[in-house]
Amino acid sequence: MTTKIDNAAKQFRFKKSLKLYKEAAKIIPAGVGSNARLWKTDCSIFSPCTVFIKKAVGSHIWDVDNNEYIDYRLGYGPVILGHSYKKVHDAVHKADEKGIVYAADNELIIEVAKAIRKFVPSMKMTRFANSGTEATMGAIRVARASTKKEKIIKFEGHYHGWHDAVAFSTKPGYTCPKRAIPASLGIPKVLSRYTIPTCWNNFEEIEKTVKKNHHDVAAIITEPVMGNAAAIPPKDGYLKHLRELCDTYGLLLIFDEVKTGFRLAKGGAQQVFGVTPDLSTFAKSLGNGYPIAAFGGREEVMSLIGPGKVMHGGTYSANPVSLNAAKTTLSELSRKDVWHHLHQYGKKMMRGIDTVLDDHKMPHVIHGFPTMFQFLFTDKEEITQYRELRFCDMKKFAKLQFELMKNGVMLDEDNEEAIYTSFTHSSADLYKTLEAFEDAIKIIP
Repeated sequence: MTTKIDNAAKQFRFKKSLKLYKEAAKIIPAGVGSNARLWKTDCSIFSPCTVFIKKAVGSHIWDVDNNEYIDYRLGYGPVILGHSYKKVHDAVHKADEKGIVYAADNELIIEVAKAIRKFVPSMKMTRFANSGTEATMGAIRVARASTKKEKIIKFEGHYHGWHDAVAFSTKPGYTCPKRAIPASLGIPKVLSRYTIPTCWNNFEEIEKTVKKNHHDVAAIITEPVMGNAAAIPPKDGYLKHLRELCDTYGLLLIFDEVKTGFRLAKGGAQQVFGVTPDLSTFAKSLGNGYPIAAFGGREEVMSLIGPGKVMHGGTYSANPVSLNAAKTTLSELSRKDVWHHLHQYGKKMMRGIDTVLDDHKMPHVIHGFPTMFQFLFTDKEEITQYRELRFCDMKKFAKLQFELMKNGVMLDEDNEEAIYTSFTHSSADLYKTLEAFEDAIKIIP
């Protein structure tokens, strides 16, 4: 592939972002509003500590130093249609003229719940929340109430939000002991007794774990695709195996579809893999970036929520602004042309990256789905588990990411975060992206 050096690459600067970061660090812990926004690598060597954004429209995003990028972070996945997508934008601003929060419900709560059930038939009953963290918290609570058991099984490298019940073994280290390792200071040690981490994609290990602990375990919670560990997909039959184990031993199966929901397909991962969980959680793509989440599933389980039973609330839950965003987003995602474009664009991008890396004889794997994928620099033929990421060159990826930024393409600096595509990514975006890869890869040793 022939390439042209873009003059914008030569002019790349991030001085204002660095200045703002230093200023923010004086009054905001770590200088960022969320820990994930802080670059992992040494920002003094080859990348900014964090990037401050000025605006985002469609598939492009601009930082405060006026660098323009084709955006493949997309807010960590929510922006399935595109930034400031007109139909969603118009619906939201029409809604906020009628008020934002009522301390009462509105009829959209019914309409959007029905739309979700149409997309995801397992969602017989739904409750709304504001974030994926709230959604998984609600699902785990209702699962415990339903089974009258208190422990949960989760998998190493799976992230289900930052609440205490699941903040174990999210990034525990590739060679650490196999036990519940808290992801944060401030989590009571006693809570480690209630979370059992195990290795994903290992049929024998999960079966042994369930057989040993099922009398105390309420649920298995899993990401159907590892959204926070390089988009590692499940092995053939693995999700079905989880379903069978839960049926056999009296556990509930929770699919955390905060990232995969309304992104892999209309019906999420459960449509793609043909496995039906007892409970599901959604957020991100549900509102194209607006703060809305949902959890739900079997009627006999969800009907335990209510006064004097399972507590669930939230002043902003099911607010009309976010519900309008969800209604419009789901309406757009019901169109066949939207999904055709999403899948075609992602497939071409995956093939293009694969070809560039092959041409430059860089050993790698690329896996995932057209709307959510990642590549890893590794000599291994496949990566199927979190701990196998130790065989991948994350520093090389971070260097490549910085070179791509200089050429106007924004991936996440963390190789464990996925690459996302949107409906508004264009053929011109694709050409420039692959051209940028070709330029950047030449600089990486």
